Amino acid sequence: MREVPWHTPLWVTLQNGMKRQFCGPYDALDFLENEWPNQRVQHARAVQACREALHHPAYASSARNCFRAACIEAAFACGEAGDLITRTERSR
Repeated sequence: MREVPWHTPLWVTLQNGMKRQFCGPYDALDFLENEWPNQRVQHARAVQACREALHHPAYASSARNCFRAACIEAAFACGEAGDLITRTERSR
C-alpha cells in the first residue's frame, strides 16, 4: 500500500467554515473514516474508492472524483485552489 498524491489537491470548506486541503486518497480516507458528518451513498463509494487507490495507484483519479461527489452530497463546498480564489474575488 502506498500513497499516490492527486495531480491537483482538492480544497473543501467544512461546515464550520474552515478550509482543508486533501492531497490524495490517504488524506481523504482518513477524513472519511474519522471526521465525516454523515454516511450516505457517496460516502461509502468514496471510502471504497480511496481504499482501492491505496492498493492500486491507477485508481487515484477515480478516488478523487468519488471523494468530491461525497463532499457535494454532504453539502461541503469543494474545488481546486483556483476555483476558491475565483469565488472569493467575485464576492468582492
